Amino acid sequence: MGHSPAEEIVGYINRHLFDDLSLQILANHFFLSTSQLNRLFRQATGSSVWEYITIKRLMVARGKIKTGTPVITACQECGFHDYSSFYRAYLRRFGNSPKSDAIRVDR
Repeated sequence: MGHSPAEEIVGYINRHLFDDLSLQILANHFFLSTSQLNRLFRQATGSSVWEYITIKRLMVARGKIKTGTPVITACQECGFHDYSSFYRAYLRRFGNSPKSDAIRVDR
């Protein structure tokens, strides 16, 4: 039994989460227009493609930060190219700054 197109898209995103992803790249890969792709994805998941990618990346970054990875390193390893947009997205998603989730090494 085959997967639905939305399941295929989610699987592809999950396998390539930290690669350069864009709506256009995904649309080209799945032979859809960007609006078709986003509509199909939103119907299946309740979020836009970009919201999904950002949330998944933020969750992984937060896990890395909480286990001792430096904030800047986690930001870069999780596909964010711009620290200020990472910081704003992190704050919006989790209600606190990335540094406040970092492991404290005081002594």
